[in-house]
Amino acid sequence: MRILWTLFAALFAVCAAAAEIRLPKEALVDASTEDGRSWNQCGTMELTYAAAKKIFGLSLRKQGWIRRKSFDYDRIQWKSLEIWERGMERILVQFWREDISRTGFAWGVLKDETK
Repeated sequence: MRILWTLFAALFAVCAAAAEIRLPKEALVDASTEDGRSWNQCGTMELTYAAAKKIFGLSLRKQGWIRRKSFDYDRIQWKSLEIWERGMERILVQFWREDISRTGFAWGVLKDETK
């Protein structure tokens, strides 16, 4: 339960920063912002939930990101959170199943809590 609260706290600590990622070619961006109060980008992928997570993860790994934590917080609705790191940068990525062959995603930069 403690990890659940930690991940939800991280969810609300999402803010804009210098981190940039190249999304997989399958990703369709619905919204994009860098105001520091929301996700940097969110959208959908016309793939199953498992395939979308795999392709998104492969894309991040190719860019030097390392997945540090992964948490499925709603297995009935197919929702999960992942924390990725590259050097001193950290991002939070959320996935959810919209339909059998459509997966939603959102990503944002995590604040450095030591400042």
